[in-house]
Amino acid sequence: MTTVTLSNKGQIVIPIKIREMLGLTRGKKLKIFQENKKIILIAESEVKPSELFVSASRHAVDKAMKQSREIDEVKINKLLRDLGIK
Repeated sequence: MTTVTLSNKGQIVIPIKIREMLGLTRGKKLKIFQENKKIILIAESEVKPSELFVSASRHAVDKAMKQSREIDEVKINKLLRDLGIK
């Protein structure tokens, strides 16, 4: 664990080894969260939302949705049986 010092402006320096391991470079945006007495920094993803999606034909979407529903139905029925409901 490394200790850092808070400046009078509320700034800290992330140690170079951590920056290198995480690929943090100048201008990189970080999200900051507070959880109890912890401060959590998360590097924003460099993947654009448009890169996460693909175009698909209506037929392909319908087929995938049907398969997904069938899988969900099997899982739900198994869970209900395991709970003694069916």
